[in-house]
Amino acid sequence: MFTSLGDALQKMLKKYDIDKSIRQNQAMDAWNQIVGKAIVIHTVPEKVAFGKLYIRVDSPAWRNELSYRKIEIMKKINKKLQGEMIKEIVLR
Repeated sequence: MFTSLGDALQKMLKKYDIDKSIRQNQAMDAWNQIVGKAIVIHTVPEKVAFGKLYIRVDSPAWRNELSYRKIEIMKKINKKLQGEMIKEIVLR
């Protein structure tokens, strides 16, 4: 039986536990779609490491506002990624 290249690649990514890292990094792309324009102009997703999404915020006022909304945003990101990929959002 033949396996498509896409299926073979998926199996390899899962076997070497790379698929989780890839899905976590998709959170940076999802950020702009989820939070909306008002927040996007004040934030930049920097990196994802060990389930933490690091966000650079341009002012203390926005950092404070987002600190109240972290759980809500994290839930939306994980829903979009179809799994609990992000366990914490770190605002800098």
